[in-house]
Parts: sequence; C-alpha cells; structure tokens
Amino acid sequence: MKAGFVQAFDDFILDRLFQPVADRLPEPMTAWSVGINFQLGSVILQAACALLPLLLNGASFSESVQTVLVLLCSVVLFAGFLRFRPLVRPETMNPLRPMMRSLRLICLGFLVYEAFSVFGAPAGQGGWLWNRIALLSQLAFVTGLYFMACQPRPPRSQRWVNERTSVGPIVPDNIM
Repeated sequence: MKAGFVQAFDDFILDRLFQPVADRLPEPMTAWSVGINFQLGSVILQAACALLPLLLNGASFSESVQTVLVLLCSVVLFAGFLRFRPLVRPETMNPLRPMMRSLRLICLGFLVYEAFSVFGAPAGQGGWLWNRIALLSQLAFVTGLYFMACQPRPPRSQRWVNERTSVGPIVPDNIM
C-alpha cells in the first residue's frame, strides 16, 4: 500500500509538474539538457558552499571536510549522469524514469529536511548563508533529476503538428 502511494506521488510530480514544462520548452532545448544544466548548477552551488567558508570565514579544512566530501560526490554523480545521455532516445520510453525513482524520492526527502532545518534554525546561527546556498543546491539537484526523467519529445518530423491550421496571434499586427 505505501509503496504504491510513494510511486503515485513520484508519478504525480513527474507527470503533472515537470512533464508539461518539458513539453513546452523551446525547440532546441530538451528536458535532458535542462536537467543536466540544473545538475551542473547544483555542483557549482555545492562548490560555493564548500569554498566560501574556507575563503571568507577562514574556516579550516577539517571544519569543512563533510562539505568537501559532498562536493566530490556531487562531481562524481554529475560525471555519471553525463554517461546516461545515450540511454535517453526520443522514440523509446525514458529508462531513467523507473531507474532513478528511488534517488528522486530520497533527494526530495532530503530537500524537505533541509528546508525545515534552514527555515527552522535560529537567526543568529553561524553559517546562515551557507545553509541557504546548500538548500538552493539541493533544490537544483532535485529539479535536475526530475527534468532528466521526463519523456523526450519525438523528432520534429514525427510530431502531429499541422502548421497550416495553426492559430495566429490573438491581436493581428496590422490593426494600426
């Protein structure tokens, strides 16, 4: 029962939130490219989260070991995601949808946890800015995972678009 609810929740997020956005992307963009760009943004934000305390606050490396290890894991995951690109083809189902379901849900849970910890933390706590940068990094990571799992559009020649009967602009250009 619970496994079905979790799967339905993931399908709802993917089908009702991300797939409609992926279907409306401009022509040269694909859901995969948007997703991988979100992943790269997540890695860059994670690098900022690791390096800014070292550079601005004078934190020692031993104080930032966990953040640096998370950064290294993010870089490794990004490199691994780049290798998944040949699996996503327009004429077949996206294999990353079922393959990365558990990763999406676990990261979504960590996103919720991080949001509660960031917005529930006292205002005077040190690292206020770094916590928010880490939250943005996690948000970019989850968004990238969901875009990467979206079904790609079929090639232009196979799409059912009748350009002769397309609706023009609501207000014609030659009014004045």
